[in-house]
Amino acid sequence: MNVIDAVKTRFSVRKFLDKPVDKELVYKILDIARWSPSGHNMQPWEVAVVMGKKKDELSAKLVEAVKNRAERKYDYYYGPKELPEHIKARRNQCNALVFEHKGIDPKKDRDKLMDHILENFRFFGAPVVLIIMREKELGEPSFVDLGLFGQTIMLTALEFGLATCPQTSVAAYPYIIREVLGIPENKMIVYTIVLGYPDMDAHINKLRMPRDEVEKFATFYE
Repeated sequence: MNVIDAVKTRFSVRKFLDKPVDKELVYKILDIARWSPSGHNMQPWEVAVVMGKKKDELSAKLVEAVKNRAERKYDYYYGPKELPEHIKARRNQCNALVFEHKGIDPKKDRDKLMDHILENFRFFGAPVVLIIMREKELGEPSFVDLGLFGQTIMLTALEFGLATCPQTSVAAYPYIIREVLGIPENKMIVYTIVLGYPDMDAHINKLRMPRDEVEKFATFYE
Protein backbone atom coordinates (compact mmCIF):
# COMPACT_ATOMS: atom_id res chain seq x y z
CA MET A 1 0.00 0.00 0.00
CA ASN A 2 1.42 3.40 -0.96
CA VAL A 3 1.34 6.38 1.37
CA ILE A 4 -1.48 8.20 -0.44
CA ASP A 5 -3.75 5.16 -0.28
CA ALA A 6 -2.91 4.63 3.37
CA VAL A 7 -3.79 8.22 4.31
CA LYS A 8 -7.05 8.21 2.35
CA THR A 9 -8.28 4.77 3.40
CA ARG A 10 -7.40 4.86 7.10
CA PHE A 11 -10.40 5.35 9.37
CA SER A 12 -11.16 4.79 13.03
CA VAL A 13 -12.30 1.18 13.39
CA ARG A 14 -14.80 0.56 16.16
CA LYS A 15 -15.25 -3.20 15.92
CA PHE A 16 -12.42 -5.73 15.77
CA LEU A 17 -12.24 -9.44 15.10
CA ASP A 18 -11.62 -11.81 17.99
CA LYS A 19 -8.17 -12.56 16.60
CA PRO A 20 -4.89 -12.02 18.46
CA VAL A 21 -2.06 -9.90 17.12
CA ASP A 22 1.40 -11.39 17.51
CA LYS A 23 3.66 -9.52 19.91
CA GLU A 24 6.41 -9.64 17.26
CA LEU A 25 4.15 -7.77 14.82
CA VAL A 26 3.41 -5.05 17.36
CA TYR A 27 7.16 -4.74 17.90
CA LYS A 28 7.71 -4.43 14.16
CA ILE A 29 5.16 -1.60 13.89
CA LEU A 30 6.80 0.29 16.75
CA ASP A 31 10.22 -0.35 15.23
CA ILE A 32 9.04 1.49 12.13
CA ALA A 33 7.18 4.24 14.03
CA ARG A 34 10.33 5.16 15.97
CA TRP A 35 11.52 6.94 12.83
CA SER A 36 8.77 9.55 13.26
CA PRO A 37 9.99 13.17 13.36
CA SER A 38 10.25 15.09 16.62
CA GLY A 39 11.48 18.51 17.64
CA HIS A 40 15.27 18.48 18.20
CA ASN A 41 15.02 14.67 17.85
CA MET A 42 13.80 14.47 21.47
CA GLN A 43 11.63 11.41 20.69
CA PRO A 44 9.45 12.09 23.76
CA TRP A 45 7.09 9.17 23.19
CA GLU A 46 6.81 6.23 25.54
CA VAL A 47 4.42 3.34 24.94
CA ALA A 48 2.77 0.82 27.24
CA VAL A 49 1.67 -2.15 25.13
CA VAL A 50 -1.27 -3.79 26.89
CA MET A 51 -2.51 -7.23 25.82
CA GLY A 52 -4.12 -10.39 27.17
CA LYS A 53 -5.18 -10.62 30.80
CA LYS A 54 -3.74 -7.23 31.69
CA LYS A 55 -5.81 -5.59 28.95
CA ASP A 56 -8.94 -7.33 30.25
CA GLU A 57 -8.17 -6.16 33.80
CA LEU A 58 -7.68 -2.59 32.66
CA SER A 59 -10.88 -2.65 30.62
CA ALA A 60 -12.93 -4.04 33.52
CA LYS A 61 -11.73 -1.31 35.88
CA LEU A 62 -12.35 1.45 33.34
CA VAL A 63 -15.86 0.18 32.61
CA GLU A 64 -16.61 0.06 36.33
CA ALA A 65 -15.33 3.62 36.74
CA VAL A 66 -17.52 4.95 33.94
CA LYS A 67 -20.60 3.17 35.25
CA ASN A 68 -19.96 4.60 38.72
CA ARG A 69 -19.40 8.10 37.30
CA ALA A 70 -15.84 8.25 38.63
CA GLU A 71 -13.98 11.52 38.27
CA ARG A 72 -12.55 12.27 34.83
CA LYS A 73 -9.11 13.73 35.50
CA TYR A 74 -6.83 14.12 32.51
CA ASP A 75 -3.11 14.64 33.08
CA TYR A 76 -3.38 17.71 30.84
CA TYR A 77 -5.79 20.53 30.05
CA TYR A 78 -8.31 18.78 27.84
CA GLY A 79 -9.90 21.88 26.36
CA PRO A 80 -12.59 24.54 26.86
CA LYS A 81 -16.24 23.67 27.29
CA GLU A 82 -17.15 26.30 24.72
CA LEU A 83 -15.47 25.63 21.37
CA PRO A 84 -15.32 27.97 18.37
CA GLU A 85 -18.52 27.56 16.38
CA HIS A 86 -16.97 25.91 13.30
CA ILE A 87 -15.10 23.41 15.47
CA LYS A 88 -18.21 22.69 17.53
CA ALA A 89 -20.19 22.13 14.32
CA ARG A 90 -17.74 19.44 13.17
CA ARG A 91 -17.83 17.69 16.53
CA ASN A 92 -21.63 17.80 16.64
CA GLN A 93 -21.83 16.47 13.08
CA CYS A 94 -19.55 13.56 14.01
CA ASN A 95 -21.71 12.64 17.00
CA ALA A 96 -24.91 12.97 15.00
CA LEU A 97 -23.61 10.74 12.21
CA VAL A 98 -22.53 8.05 14.66
CA PHE A 99 -25.83 8.09 16.54
CA GLU A 100 -27.84 8.04 13.32
CA HIS A 101 -25.76 5.17 11.94
CA LYS A 102 -26.22 3.17 15.13
CA GLY A 103 -29.90 4.08 15.53
CA ILE A 104 -29.46 5.80 18.89
CA ASP A 105 -31.49 8.73 20.15
CA PRO A 106 -29.13 10.08 22.83
CA LYS A 107 -31.98 11.90 24.60
CA LYS A 108 -34.23 8.84 24.84
CA ASP A 109 -32.08 5.72 24.54
CA ARG A 110 -30.09 6.06 27.74
CA ASP A 111 -29.12 2.39 27.95
CA LYS A 112 -27.99 2.31 24.32
CA LEU A 113 -26.05 5.53 24.88
CA MET A 114 -24.25 4.03 27.86
CA ASP A 115 -23.38 0.90 25.86
CA HIS A 116 -22.05 3.16 23.11
CA ILE A 117 -19.85 5.01 25.60
CA LEU A 118 -18.60 1.82 27.25
CA GLU A 119 -17.42 0.42 23.92
CA ASN A 120 -14.53 2.89 24.15
CA PHE A 121 -13.44 1.34 27.43
CA ARG A 122 -13.85 -2.16 26.11
CA PHE A 123 -11.42 -1.02 23.40
CA PHE A 124 -13.94 -1.99 20.69
CA GLY A 125 -12.83 -5.59 21.13
CA ALA A 126 -9.27 -4.88 19.93
CA PRO A 127 -6.61 -7.27 21.28
CA VAL A 128 -3.92 -4.61 21.71
CA VAL A 129 -3.96 -1.23 23.42
CA LEU A 130 -1.06 1.18 22.99
CA ILE A 131 -0.93 3.79 25.75
CA ILE A 132 1.02 6.79 24.51
CA MET A 133 2.85 8.68 27.24
CA ARG A 134 5.53 11.30 27.82
CA GLU A 135 7.35 12.92 30.72
CA LYS A 136 5.04 15.41 32.42
CA GLU A 137 7.38 18.40 32.37
CA LEU A 138 8.12 18.58 28.64
CA GLY A 139 5.68 21.35 27.72
CA GLU A 140 3.10 21.61 24.96
CA PRO A 141 5.35 21.29 21.85
CA SER A 142 5.90 17.59 22.58
CA PHE A 143 2.17 16.98 21.93
CA VAL A 144 2.97 17.64 18.26
CA ASP A 145 5.62 14.91 18.36
CA LEU A 146 3.22 12.44 19.96
CA GLY A 147 0.63 13.17 17.29
CA LEU A 148 3.13 12.52 14.51
CA PHE A 149 4.19 9.31 16.23
CA GLY A 150 0.60 8.12 16.52
CA GLN A 151 -0.18 8.81 12.87
CA THR A 152 2.90 6.84 11.86
CA ILE A 153 1.71 3.88 13.95
CA MET A 154 -1.75 3.99 12.42
CA LEU A 155 -0.54 4.22 8.82
CA THR A 156 2.07 1.52 9.35
CA ALA A 157 -0.57 -0.81 10.80
CA LEU A 158 -2.40 -0.79 7.46
CA GLU A 159 0.63 -2.34 5.77
CA PHE A 160 0.14 -5.44 7.91
CA GLY A 161 -3.63 -5.70 7.47
CA LEU A 162 -4.34 -4.17 10.86
CA ALA A 163 -6.61 -1.31 11.86
CA THR A 164 -6.61 1.25 14.64
CA CYS A 165 -8.64 3.79 16.56
CA PRO A 166 -7.04 6.63 18.52
CA GLN A 167 -8.72 7.50 21.82
CA THR A 168 -8.50 10.34 24.31
CA SER A 169 -11.45 9.02 26.34
CA VAL A 170 -9.33 6.43 28.14
CA ALA A 171 -6.83 9.12 29.15
CA ALA A 172 -9.57 10.65 31.32
CA TYR A 173 -8.75 8.01 33.93
CA PRO A 174 -4.94 8.09 34.27
CA TYR A 175 -5.09 7.08 37.91
CA ILE A 176 -6.72 3.79 36.95
CA ILE A 177 -4.12 3.13 34.26
CA ARG A 178 -1.34 3.83 36.78
CA GLU A 179 -2.93 1.52 39.34
CA VAL A 180 -3.28 -1.41 36.92
CA LEU A 181 0.04 -1.05 35.11
CA GLY A 182 2.25 0.48 37.80
CA ILE A 183 3.07 3.54 35.71
CA PRO A 184 4.83 6.26 37.78
CA GLU A 185 3.32 9.69 38.44
CA ASN A 186 5.93 11.53 36.36
CA LYS A 187 4.55 9.95 33.16
CA MET A 188 1.70 11.79 31.46
CA ILE A 189 -1.00 9.56 29.94
CA VAL A 190 -1.82 11.37 26.70
CA TYR A 191 -3.93 9.03 24.57
CA THR A 192 -4.38 5.44 23.47
CA ILE A 193 -4.43 3.62 20.14
CA VAL A 194 -6.31 0.34 19.91
CA LEU A 195 -4.91 -2.11 17.40
CA GLY A 196 -6.22 -5.29 15.81
CA TYR A 197 -7.77 -6.95 12.79
CA PRO A 198 -10.87 -5.05 11.63
CA ASP A 199 -14.31 -6.63 11.43
CA MET A 200 -15.24 -5.16 8.06
CA ASP A 201 -18.69 -6.77 8.18
CA ALA A 202 -19.62 -4.83 11.31
CA HIS A 203 -22.23 -2.14 10.68
CA ILE A 204 -20.31 0.56 12.55
CA ASN A 205 -17.28 0.05 10.30
CA LYS A 206 -19.33 1.04 7.25
CA LEU A 207 -19.47 4.62 8.51
CA ARG A 208 -17.07 7.21 7.11
CA MET A 209 -16.65 10.78 8.26
CA PRO A 210 -16.64 13.71 5.81
CA ARG A 211 -13.63 15.99 5.40
CA ASP A 212 -13.54 19.67 4.50
CA GLU A 213 -12.16 20.69 1.14
CA VAL A 214 -8.76 22.42 1.05
CA GLU A 215 -10.45 25.78 0.45
CA LYS A 216 -12.04 25.53 3.89
CA PHE A 217 -8.81 25.41 5.85
CA ALA A 218 -5.94 26.68 3.68
CA THR A 219 -5.01 30.24 2.73
CA PHE A 220 -2.31 30.74 0.11
CA TYR A 221 -0.03 33.80 0.37
CA GLU A 222 2.06 34.74 -2.67
